[in-house]
Amino acid sequence: MTRARTLKNRYNRCGGCGNPVLQIGKPFLIGLLAALVVAMAFVMLFALVFVIMKSIVSSAVIPLSVIALMAGCFVGGWICGSVSRQRGLFYGLAIGLTVFLGAWIIGIAMDEKAFSLTVAVKLILLLIAGGCGGWLGSNRVKPRRR
Repeated sequence: MTRARTLKNRYNRCGGCGNPVLQIGKPFLIGLLAALVVAMAFVMLFALVFVIMKSIVSSAVIPLSVIALMAGCFVGGWICGSVSRQRGLFYGLAIGLTVFLGAWIIGIAMDEKAFSLTVAVKLILLLIAGGCGGWLGSNRVKPRRR
C-alpha cells in the first residue's frame, strides 16, 4: 500500500467515505446513544436502591440524577473520542451540551424554573464530565498490532 493511501486511511475514520457529515456525525451519534444508555442504567440503579430502602429522601433525588447524567456524559464522551480519535474534547463538550439541553427541555416541560443556579451548575458539571471523557477517549493509547 502506498504511503499516500495509508495516510488517507489513517485520517478517514468513517469507513472510506469522504463525507464530512458522516465523519462528524457517526462518532457523535454513537457517543450520544452510549451516554443515554449509561444515564438510564444509573437512573434505574438508583431507583432500585430507593425501592430496596423503601424510603425516598427527596433531597437526594436531584444530586443522584446529576450523577447519573454526568456518568452518561463521561462514558458517551469517552466512546465518542475513542471512535473519532481526534477532537475528543470538542465531541465530549458537544455530548455534554446535548444531554444538558435534553434534560433542560424536560425540566421546563415539568414546570421547573427556566434558568437558576441549579441549572447552571448542571450545565457546568455535564460539560466537564463530557469534555473529560472525550479528551481521555481520544488520547488513550491503542495496542499495537503485530
